[in-house]
Amino acid sequence: MSRRWWWPLSLLCLLAFAGDHAGWSGTAVFVTAALGTVPAAALLGEATEQIAVGITGREMARQESRGQPIRATTLGAKVGGLLNATFGNVPELFVGLLALHQGYITLTKATIAGSVIGNAALVLGLSLFFGGLRNGTQRFDAREAGHHAVLMALAVAALVLPSLFAARTAGGHVDEISIFAASLLLLIYAAYLLFSIFQLRGGRGKNQDKTFIEEEAEVVRDLSQILSHWPLRLSVLVVAGATLLVFASSEALVDTVKPFTHSFGWSPFFVGIVVVPLFGNMAEQSSAILLAYRNRMNTALGVASGSSIQVAVFVVPVLVFASLLSHSLTLVFNPIEIAVLALVVVIFFFVSQDGESNWLEGLQLIVLYAMAAAVFFFVPGQLR
Repeated sequence: MSRRWWWPLSLLCLLAFAGDHAGWSGTAVFVTAALGTVPAAALLGEATEQIAVGITGREMARQESRGQPIRATTLGAKVGGLLNATFGNVPELFVGLLALHQGYITLTKATIAGSVIGNAALVLGLSLFFGGLRNGTQRFDAREAGHHAVLMALAVAALVLPSLFAARTAGGHVDEISIFAASLLLLIYAAYLLFSIFQLRGGRGKNQDKTFIEEEAEVVRDLSQILSHWPLRLSVLVVAGATLLVFASSEALVDTVKPFTHSFGWSPFFVGIVVVPLFGNMAEQSSAILLAYRNRMNTALGVASGSSIQVAVFVVPVLVFASLLSHSLTLVFNPIEIAVLALVVVIFFFVSQDGESNWLEGLQLIVLYAMAAAVFFFVPGQLR
């Protein structure tokens, strides 16, 4: 989709919001909201990238004025990278919060799992596939990718362990375990920010290993060489406007998911785990594919894995604690979600080991996602 169409098409979010409150057909509102989420999320993603580019540009200009070596991965660039990673998951966060408010627990949990699976399997698979077709065998830093795999495994473990506990017991203390796991995830997230942004690496020597936030900063640097630059003030205004549009489309999606699923015969579980993340992650998909197509595999991997990690260590704890104010959300998932999450982590680990990728590995990830989506389609589920 050409960028010039993002602006008018994003207004579909407002149309869906108006239709939701005007009593339009639930199916029409849901489809309109889903279609509007794509350009709105893309606008949000590009505007946060532009803010990060602006922060990076000012930081680098300050370095140049002081006669210092010009480096992109400075504090300013890392803050920009954090913004880029955080706002990329705004659609999932809004859908989760609004679904919680209405008591749609199945939809909330499915959106969480679907975002992690979609980014680590579909987005990465598409990146490897198109990047491999264009460039042949592509190489990346296996050590950095391995760090992502370890953090992803830790984050997924926090989603899986409460489920295994509930399966082996009568389900008592699941709420307490979920809150404890969410607290630990936030602790890990805070520690990761200190490690990656504020360089609290320990010891006297400088650790050169990169974190996913630092790679997000490199994503910003690489994208700044591809995209035209916006004024910083315009970028901030677009972020604010696009955030409101995404919120409007998310509210319309959640309000009409019941009539939509009834009309098509789809389960709320399938809508949450496949449909919502597919539309909400379009911005990450386009950025990762563009970077891989231009043979920037380190940064493409950073987009795919970083977004999954961000969902697990930031969005999930926020939703768990937000549920204390409305309907309780536990980190207990069904066996199919657990199995696919585990498969995705294992396959991501093996893909990252040799530091090389090709289009066949990408196709295999896409096929894995397609098989999982086919299974999810036939899994029954209620909204509550």
